[in-house]
Amino acid sequence: MARAVSNAPITEPVNYDDEVASYELATKQKYQDPSIASWYLKGYEGRLKLSSLASYIIARREQRCIGKALERCSPRPSRLLDVPCGTGKLAQVLSQQGREVLAADISMEMMVLAKTSYEGQPGFRGFIRCDVTKLPFADESFDTVVCLRLIHLIPPHLRRDIINELARISSYRLIVSYGLTTRFQRIRLKLRKMITGGISAPHPVRLDVARQDFEEVGLALTDSFSVLPLLSCERLFVLEKVKA
Repeated sequence: MARAVSNAPITEPVNYDDEVASYELATKQKYQDPSIASWYLKGYEGRLKLSSLASYIIARREQRCIGKALERCSPRPSRLLDVPCGTGKLAQVLSQQGREVLAADISMEMMVLAKTSYEGQPGFRGFIRCDVTKLPFADESFDTVVCLRLIHLIPPHLRRDIINELARISSYRLIVSYGLTTRFQRIRLKLRKMITGGISAPHPVRLDVARQDFEEVGLALTDSFSVLPLLSCERLFVLEKVKA
């Protein structure tokens, strides 16, 4: 007897690229978990504990570096975007000196917690939920865009697209942090993974790769700050758009 032939379409198995999955699942979805958002906030704002000491110290250093970067900028920033704003770590430092600040993140859960830090700050213009890969702003909507603690989570195939998108909406300046890989940092990250089982910077890059990112999208490096070399591979870059 001949077997009946099904007319149902044949569905090929989906082969997810590891890098896409790492961004879609490990980054985008992770920080939309209320428990993760709460854990992130407690890492630098909660009661100081030995387990969160490193996070607390790094957060304070990040705030100081951002503040110093803004003070050195000329002309002074006046309309800023904080993306991703997370739980509002930079609210106070960005809102000084009469600056207008809009905060954006893909995570509503993070922004709910950021309200305490941001609301009431002079010049705060509100929150907007969006994906950094496709920002809902017109070209040159802000004179300064601040992007802290994101790029080290971004896989290589998306990293430069995101830098380009951040540069597109800025009329003058981008302040962004990268995770930089050096021999010391590779050893430190391996030891950290052995001890904690976690990976704090899944996609660090060499300094020359970061510089190439900037050049490819028309950004000139004007200043940089190492956040805390012994505890973090994070480095903050101040970039200005190259005018034709």
